[in-house]
Amino acid sequence: MKKWLLGCCMGLLSIVAAYAQGGLEKTHLAIASTGSVISYYPFEIALAKGYFKDEGLDVERSMYPGGPQTMQALLGGSADIVVSAYSNTLTMAAKHQHLQAFVLMIKYPAFVLGISRAGQAKYKSLQSLAGMNIGVTSPGSSTNMILNSIAQRNGVDVKSYSVIGVGAQAGAAAAVEDGRLDALVGIDPVITMLTNSNQLKVVADLRTGPGTMAAIGSATYPEGSVMSTTEFIKKNPHTVQAVVNAMLRAEKFLQTASAAQIADALPKSYQVGDRALYLQAIEHTRTVYSEDGRYDLKGAQAVLKVLAGSDPSIAAVQNQIDVPATFTNQFVDAATVKQP
Repeated sequence: MKKWLLGCCMGLLSIVAAYAQGGLEKTHLAIASTGSVISYYPFEIALAKGYFKDEGLDVERSMYPGGPQTMQALLGGSADIVVSAYSNTLTMAAKHQHLQAFVLMIKYPAFVLGISRAGQAKYKSLQSLAGMNIGVTSPGSSTNMILNSIAQRNGVDVKSYSVIGVGAQAGAAAAVEDGRLDALVGIDPVITMLTNSNQLKVVADLRTGPGTMAAIGSATYPEGSVMSTTEFIKKNPHTVQAVVNAMLRAEKFLQTASAAQIADALPKSYQVGDRALYLQAIEHTRTVYSEDGRYDLKGAQAVLKVLAGSDPSIAAVQNQIDVPATFTNQFVDAATVKQP
């Protein structure tokens, strides 16, 4: 009985202490994300290594085929937080929905535009995209937007090619291997698998700053992000801070760990192809990870330019969008980051 009373007292004291230091407003979080693609591994690492649990959070994760579906989950109330492309905050702002990204995962799009064997016979330059069947994760997703930006920079009408949603992993690989696509805007590890097997020829590589500049005209481009509605963030600042602490710890891990350590930290089901290929894919994307989770205005404006160039509804209101309001660095600046 005494041990039970002592345990209760200790539990109460810990709760009081937590709230005195700014306790969590919400401990159970529903987080929506796209598939476990390699460029979103900061979130995957934080989840797999228990960093959210260390911050007192119980995360329930739901996976969707693309960014638009995660937005539906967030605005529909089935998700508290979304792991998706930063561009979604701008897309939603154009529709008077107030979202805010609060920790950056990757600083380049990390996408690759490749031409399949089926499309190589008709490909001579990027102008050859006209008339092709091109795979993206889902219509309207960030891969679709990047495709449109590349096309427009090369004088190709975005209505001149067919966009086909194939997901980011097995579906994308199968569509290329089966000859259903002329081209693919995809992401690792599928890209490394397809290029190693000579199923795909890379013509635009947005995994580096120079490659991103060549493809869309900007060397900075915030992509994978963690975000929520401004209402949720205002109501749950300590909870959001805990999420950011966990995410920055994961980013630190990705900066220091070997490719093998990263692979071993994740479920084996995430591996595509053999282990050697998977480790190679991890190395190919090391440059995309943010070191500090911070956003910069120049990069955010570059994203808006890409969106406006491919979406007439955004182009019509782009001057009315408050870009600085779509992201915040306040939680990154206040973060307490534990060692990985």
